[in-house]
Amino acid sequence: MAEPAPAAGPGGLRYGTPALAELVQAAGAGPTVFLPKVEAHPAGMAVGALALALGVTAGAWQSPALGWVALAAMMLAMLLHARVMRVRAGWEVDFVARRVTPHGLYGEVETIDGEGWSVVCAPGDRRQSIAIDLRHAERGRVARLYDSAPRLRSAQMKQLSELADVLARRLRVERAGPRL
Repeated sequence: MAEPAPAAGPGGLRYGTPALAELVQAAGAGPTVFLPKVEAHPAGMAVGALALALGVTAGAWQSPALGWVALAAMMLAMLLHARVMRVRAGWEVDFVARRVTPHGLYGEVETIDGEGWSVVCAPGDRRQSIAIDLRHAERGRVARLYDSAPRLRSAQMKQLSELADVLARRLRVERAGPRL
């Protein structure tokens, strides 16, 4: 089976994050879609640790110039953390087999059979984010298929809602939760 995720980088890591519009299009067109778990790249943390070491050194040496360099490095670390993302894991949704498969995540392969399944828009794991969950009436949340970035714009919220609609329609399950 072909890998539906973005191109893989060194060590199997996938870099680059598909836009919601691309995910909606992929979910509506193909037999499978890969819904990525987007996370901050560790480069921001590495630069932040370097900035901390520079700041401690600047204090020990009583060097204002080195302190300004440490401050600039910390600002760069914050920018990297907020803007540079990577995809290492996610859920593959197979519409033909009605199955969701985790890739790089804890979870079981779930086959959607019988009654009680739904795709739900719900509060996400991060502050001010919105998620798309696969739920079962008796078991509760089975999989967090997608978790958005915090503070979505109006157009992105519509696309997220459209993605949930497409997933529900193609998986032949109920669509629940607010329509954004």
